[in-house]
Amino acid sequence: MDGTAPKAWSGSWVAAVAGGAFAFPIAVLLHELGHFLAFSTFGFPGTVLRSTSVSWTGSGEFRRLFLAGDLEAAAAIAEPWQVAVGVAAGPMASYVLVIACVLAIRRFGPGPFSVVLGIGLVTPMRWLALIPFVSLRLRGYQVTWGPDEVIVTTLAGLPQAFVILSGVLYLIACWFIVVAVPRGRRVRAIVPTFVGAAVVGGPLWVLWLGPILLP
Repeated sequence: MDGTAPKAWSGSWVAAVAGGAFAFPIAVLLHELGHFLAFSTFGFPGTVLRSTSVSWTGSGEFRRLFLAGDLEAAAAIAEPWQVAVGVAAGPMASYVLVIACVLAIRRFGPGPFSVVLGIGLVTPMRWLALIPFVSLRLRGYQVTWGPDEVIVTTLAGLPQAFVILSGVLYLIACWFIVVAVPRGRRVRAIVPTFVGAAVVGGPLWVLWLGPILLP
C-alpha cells in the first residue's frame, strides 16, 4: 500500500457513524449464523436464530444435566461433542469475518459508509465478554459456563487457558484492523465508525430492533 488513501476514505463522519450503526447487527448476526448453521447441520431439533443468540429444543436441560455431572442423561438429549462444535462455530465465524474485513479494507478501503470497517471493529469486541471470566479465574473461582469459549472448554475438556488465548487473538485482530487503515486516516475513519457501532447500532439492535425482528 503506497499510503495514498483511496477515494472511498473521503466519507464524512456522519456517514462513518451510520456505517458503524449498520455494522453492529451484521457482525452479531454473522456470528450467530455460525452457531445456527452448525446446529442445523447436526439436526438439533427446534434450532432458532435470535437477535443475539441461537437456541434449540432441550438446550437448557442439556446444560443442567451436563453441569450436574449426569453425562449419560445429557448425551441422551444431544452429543456433547456436537454441542461443542455448534458453540465453537460462532467464534470461528467471527475469526473468519475479521480476516475477511482486514483483507477487504486493505484492498478497497471501508467504503463511503465504513460498514466493512465497522464489522471488523465490532467483531473483536466479543473479547470484552471474556473480562469477567478472567477476573473470576484470577480470584480463584471455577467458571464452567458463560461466553462461547468457556462453554467449549467445559464441553470438550480443554484447558481454560484456551479462553485466555481466544481473548488475545481478538486483541490481535483489533490491531490488524487498525493498521489496515492508512495511518493518516485512522482517527477520521475509526473513531466515528466505532462510535456508530457501540453507541448507536449496539443499543438499537440489542434493546429494540433485534428483539422485534428476531425475538
